[in-house]
Amino acid sequence: MPVHSRPRDEWLLPLLNDLLPAEAVSTVAETNGDSFWQAAVDLGFIDEQDLLAEIARRSHAPIASRVPVSEQVRRALPESLVRRYQVLPLAISESTLEVATSNPYDIDCEQMLSFVSGLSVRMSLAPPRLIAEQIEDLYGGNRASGQFRADGAPRAPKPYNADRVLPASGREPATETVTRLVDRIVADGISQRASDIHLEPEETGIAVRYRVDGLLHLAMLLPKAVGLPLVSRIKIMATMDIADRLRPQGGHASVELGGTRVDLRVSTLPASHGEKVVIRILDPRSAIRSLEFLGLDAIDAPRMKKLLDVREGLVLVTGPTGSGKTTTLYAALREIQQRGLNIVTVEDPVEYRIQGIVQVQINEKAGLTFASALRSILRQDPDVVLIGEIRDRETAAIAVQAALTGHLVFATLHTRDACSSITRLTDLGVESAKLAVALKGIVAQRLIRSLCVHCRLVANSGAPVQLRPSVPEGVMVLTAAGCNRCAMSGYHGRIAVTEIVVANAALERAIAGGVPVDSLESTAREGGARSLWQSGVSHLLQGETSGDELLRVLEQELPGPADSPGAVRNELWDLFDSPPSGRALYDSGNDRAGDISDRVASDPDLTALTAGVVDVYVIRPLSDGWKVLAVQRAPGTRCPGAWETIHGRLDAGERPEHGAVREVWEETSLTVVRLYNVTVQPFYLHMFQTVQLAVVFAAFVDEPAVVTLGEEHRRHEWLTVEEAAGRFVWPREREALTHIRQLLAGGDAGPVEDVLRVF
Repeated sequence: MPVHSRPRDEWLLPLLNDLLPAEAVSTVAETNGDSFWQAAVDLGFIDEQDLLAEIARRSHAPIASRVPVSEQVRRALPESLVRRYQVLPLAISESTLEVATSNPYDIDCEQMLSFVSGLSVRMSLAPPRLIAEQIEDLYGGNRASGQFRADGAPRAPKPYNADRVLPASGREPATETVTRLVDRIVADGISQRASDIHLEPEETGIAVRYRVDGLLHLAMLLPKAVGLPLVSRIKIMATMDIADRLRPQGGHASVELGGTRVDLRVSTLPASHGEKVVIRILDPRSAIRSLEFLGLDAIDAPRMKKLLDVREGLVLVTGPTGSGKTTTLYAALREIQQRGLNIVTVEDPVEYRIQGIVQVQINEKAGLTFASALRSILRQDPDVVLIGEIRDRETAAIAVQAALTGHLVFATLHTRDACSSITRLTDLGVESAKLAVALKGIVAQRLIRSLCVHCRLVANSGAPVQLRPSVPEGVMVLTAAGCNRCAMSGYHGRIAVTEIVVANAALERAIAGGVPVDSLESTAREGGARSLWQSGVSHLLQGETSGDELLRVLEQELPGPADSPGAVRNELWDLFDSPPSGRALYDSGNDRAGDISDRVASDPDLTALTAGVVDVYVIRPLSDGWKVLAVQRAPGTRCPGAWETIHGRLDAGERPEHGAVREVWEETSLTVVRLYNVTVQPFYLHMFQTVQLAVVFAAFVDEPAVVTLGEEHRRHEWLTVEEAAGRFVWPREREALTHIRQLLAGGDAGPVEDVLRVF
């Protein structure tokens, strides 16, 4: 009797269990074919597009649309790998290879393709039969037909295929084709959370770059001949003059995506190889937010709240272009809008519309300047006035005068830090005495990228050497890794690093006395204000960003006596709300941690190994024998369907025993009554080229031991020790369970109880 190998997509069965009746799943599981996917579709149990959409929803992977497959893309991967992993190469850029797959969870495939191509791999979804057909077309006899659609229509022409934009005759590309190309570029930019889209003419083509989280990255390269019709189409969208190619122009457009209107601000600039176009994406979903979304920590959030509680005076927000000043001001307006106030803004330009607030657009050609608009606004009985930017003496004088006459005035300035804005206003002619009375506070800020919560890792070597004067010895910090959810960047989104100065009597006297900036800064520090650098270090210690990102964005400060690592350490424990006993345990190891850090810093051949994760074995010590908790991974997570123990990453600065108790509570809602530290197991993550240490704990719980699972798991079972050992996937889990039974079989650890028991 022939032996049939199991289909390669066994990962699909748990998902089918959620979608189909048990009898249908059983029929699919007994198939002799090579694909459960195809069996489920061919037997009529589920529509292929419904299955594709459900996999996309759970895996957060995009569905492949019509895409180009050129000779360059075909050469990017060996045919043997394409057939081995059943993937289809779709597009290639300087940094990214896009492939279509029917298995978004195939990590081995992703890592192998990345290794062979030397590029980041981006996976999109398509049905397996379509992929197989296109592989035959691409690598078989018909290599010229390289387009496919994921919606079931084979060989459909790709509207964005760069090889098809210009016909062989060299005539202008069809208007419909160029229109779809522009729509694709804009839609992709919005979906990737880009703030700007750059179309840059180069000698050999048109580079399309997206600015995501403050950094530009290349998205695609288009043929040189596409440039002129592409720019013309964008100019038509933004109601600009398509015939004028010699002067800079500006315009506006809007698109609708997912029921949300997104405004576009377009500018063109003549360059040596053609016109450069920049499209600013003004997406209200990412800009009009509440204060909670700014990422203020436990120290700066109350200070910001205090500024918003004032009823009159001047509040300044400072920072360079792109530092998030507008987002912060809009969040502040939304907070105080609830008081039933008359709020008027004067901006250039008005980037986002806020319902219930009167927003005035500056038009200098028509004579509507900041100063003239402010004079008119103050006759409209406003309670709150927002000034987009103080640029000149007259605007500064009116702003201060309005703050002195009972109005709450928000304004922005382009200065390096908070106290520099004070001298900036006096340089513009504002009297020091008036400014001292009017000023209520200053917020200086920068934006730093947040670590992706799905792939961030503990930095084995600790904080970068440059940061060690500012970071407590032995404290764990996190670093970027990279995964599909963050486009392999290791970061997702940005948070604000702030310096918040709240005016007090001492600062008022210093301003009125005209003291220099250094003295103003000292007074602000005495009043509790942290510098931008200190705020950034706080975010680093809380695991929200990396040391490399901190050094990229902020100017490093060497800590003074009040900012010593010990002072930072105490602030860290205050933020984490750790118990005094935990602090004593932490402090007791500082000398040893410092020795290790010093040795690693002085010897490049040494690597510091740091505990990054915990494995917790939850046990019910019943009279008829132990029951060990086994949990099954949910679809859409890593290793879907796998059975495991409670496993989780440690937060920055978190002790392993604290992390063990936290993970048990978050994943099961069980309370640990006895905790034992059993062993430490190292394991190698080849995709990140790092060694991680897993601290192993045995956690005993009381009856009735009712489990409420978190979102990462779908099922749980209480098993005997033997059953659990057979159910767990990882060998290290079976090994750890053996150690636990040997050490704790009597209900305690016997003569080593005082060593292994945590509480």
